[in-house]
Amino acid sequence: METLKHSPKCGKLIIKDGYVICPVCKRRTSQMIRPDTQARHLQLWCRHCKATTIVNIESGQCFLSQCPTN
Repeated sequence: METLKHSPKCGKLIIKDGYVICPVCKRRTSQMIRPDTQARHLQLWCRHCKATTIVNIESGQCFLSQCPTN
């Protein structure tokens, strides 16, 4: 298994109007986040750039679990 490397892109994701913003292309994904949403290791897929990211969601805050891959 490959070791994950930390980069400046890893960290908190932007949520705009309740939707997660893709960390790669900066466009809105179809995943809506409510203030009470909880998820661990959720696979987030962007339909615009086709990037897949693994995220953790706690109390409406979205954090990258690992860096984006194409």
